[in-house]
Amino acid sequence: MGRVLLGLCLTATLLANTALVDGRKVHYSSYGKGPKAIVLVHGWTCDETFWASNVPALAKRYRVLTVDLPGHGQSDPAPEYSMDSFADAVSAVMEDAQVKRAVLVGHSMGGPVALAFARRHPEQVTAVVAVDAAFSDPQSAARAQLRGRSFLGPDALKTREAIVRGMFSAATTRAMREHILQVMLAVPEDVADGAIQGMRDPEFWRQDRIDLPFLEIAAGSSKYITLPALRWRFPRAQMRRIRGTGHFLMLEKPLVFNRILLGWLDARR
Repeated sequence: MGRVLLGLCLTATLLANTALVDGRKVHYSSYGKGPKAIVLVHGWTCDETFWASNVPALAKRYRVLTVDLPGHGQSDPAPEYSMDSFADAVSAVMEDAQVKRAVLVGHSMGGPVALAFARRHPEQVTAVVAVDAAFSDPQSAARAQLRGRSFLGPDALKTREAIVRGMFSAATTRAMREHILQVMLAVPEDVADGAIQGMRDPEFWRQDRIDLPFLEIAAGSSKYITLPALRWRFPRAQMRRIRGTGHFLMLEKPLVFNRILLGWLDARR
């Protein structure tokens, strides 16, 4: 259903490709043309289809890449699922697509992936946009690591389903819910658990400041995401909220989301 949905929603020219990381395939799709590029990075246990409602508008004005992170979607599994390894996979995709620099847009876990990318590949990123993504600190990550449960074992899938359902809002239609659950619960448990452990790593959340243009597009329900907290790590941070949305705001209100993102990019130009 997800690939059918993607095909129905996209009007821009699609080129499906794979990059290689140590001989393992990382799937990505390319849309649009132009000298400026946007790379869309999905969240935990999601895939590139979660951007299906956004690509057509963005691809009218930018080259757009959508990525299936290792272990997700059509990409091969990998030895580990740290934020750094995900960032390196995105870098390999850009090199394969001959995109030298881009704006990275990361939903949920895609935000930490973009942070890792900015640290490891600063020459390839011009700005970061986080989509309902929270950024932790070493102390909070250490506490989460201590009390956090594993996503392995007989009850793991039920736990994951409960977490995903808790991300829905009144704006998440039935069709959206079915697609989201289908994709997110299909990801192997070692990938789901490995990515969670990667996000709980206190060392990853070491204190540093990323001096890049930064925008957070947050859900109306995500009050825990605040501008002062974002500016602790991203001094140039700006934030916009979309009222009446849950965690999947780019699916729930794509027209508003696209307008905010394109407007911010236009203002930077």
